[in-house]
Amino acid sequence: MIDVIIKILEKRLCDRCLGRQFSQLLSRIKNEERGKIIRNFIAMLIDGKLIDYSKINPNNFYGFKFKQNKEFAKNLKKEECWLCNDLFEKIDSLVKKAEKKLKKIEFNNFLVGSKISEEIFSKEEKIWEITGIEFVESIKFEINRELGNRIRKIFKKPVNYKNPEVVVLFDFEKNDVEIQINSLYIFGYYKKLKSGIPQCKWGTPGKYKTSVQQIIAKPIMKATKGVNNKFSGSGREDIDARCLDWRPFVIEIIKPKKRNVNLKKIERQVNKSKKVKVKGLKFCEKYIVKKIKAETGDKVYRVLVKFDRPVDKKELKKLKNLVGIISQRTPIRVAHRRADKIRKRSVKSIKYKQINKKTIELKVEASSGLYIKELVTGDNGRTKPSVSEILNVKAIPKDLDVIKIEKPKDL
Repeated sequence: MIDVIIKILEKRLCDRCLGRQFSQLLSRIKNEERGKIIRNFIAMLIDGKLIDYSKINPNNFYGFKFKQNKEFAKNLKKEECWLCNDLFEKIDSLVKKAEKKLKKIEFNNFLVGSKISEEIFSKEEKIWEITGIEFVESIKFEINRELGNRIRKIFKKPVNYKNPEVVVLFDFEKNDVEIQINSLYIFGYYKKLKSGIPQCKWGTPGKYKTSVQQIIAKPIMKATKGVNNKFSGSGREDIDARCLDWRPFVIEIIKPKKRNVNLKKIERQVNKSKKVKVKGLKFCEKYIVKKIKAETGDKVYRVLVKFDRPVDKKELKKLKNLVGIISQRTPIRVAHRRADKIRKRSVKSIKYKQINKKTIELKVEASSGLYIKELVTGDNGRTKPSVSEILNVKAIPKDLDVIKIEKPKDL
């Protein structure tokens, strides 16, 4: 080990970089302390002329007072660390910058990251060629640990490696700090009590005054001071359809400055709209978004169907033939935004109630993704079978409602 130490001290190393090469030896000692112990020990060997110190950089011992080997101590100079370029001396100022920025943000846990020059990594590898990697620790690991400990002590918040609410990025090259605020996810259920409202705001500009997303997001954005939001529902109802059962959703708040918000209060604020109701709001993790989007539970729809000619009650019995597999080519009305292909969906059950000779109320239990309007109209033969085809009429859907949604099992 002494030979290795002598070899690496041919370069001027700070205490941290020297100690870090033997980081895996002895517990409860910081690398800086290890470096001081090693340096003091080697200094004693040099002072006693017990080793060949001819290739050692004397400036490794700037500030030392040698008793026996005073010749070695002549003209010692303060020199920058060859490996880290005195990187650790920047930590105090960078932590202060981070503290100033973080005080403007509400967070419950964090993670730190750092950006260091490639030159330092290259030099570190050259040192490892001498020392081997059995006892070493990387400079990146030590810096991130030191930074994390400093932030943890200041804010009394834990480090979270898996799902941090904020990531503090220390750029040692630019001598700057960037705060990455990770999204806040809120799960809940909504009902849409009025027709003519799209689910998401992309359907709003110029055509619709608002959306389910905007109604729910408004009080949340105000409370969290986020910069934007994204909405994911477990399926979606048509713009001109109501959703009278509770549909699961997740709203993502991007770059929230506040996280500890009162969700019960937000529920009450949303429900005042009389257009959308929400319940069960709770904070959740990002993976729930995928679960919501992948949900394929059955739905029950109620739709008023108008015929272009009178239909006998006996004829309506033919509607039972709709139970089974439905073949649907992408409807004309959504072909501009969905791939043109044939999808197989199923009707689980169908019930009807005759209002008059030209009007029935239809209740359809179907697999997720079935286009109900096209099940009625036939969409010029693109949906088979359909109400129009089976009854040999022109059938027009009116007042479509989603009245039952199969709930996800573990949300």
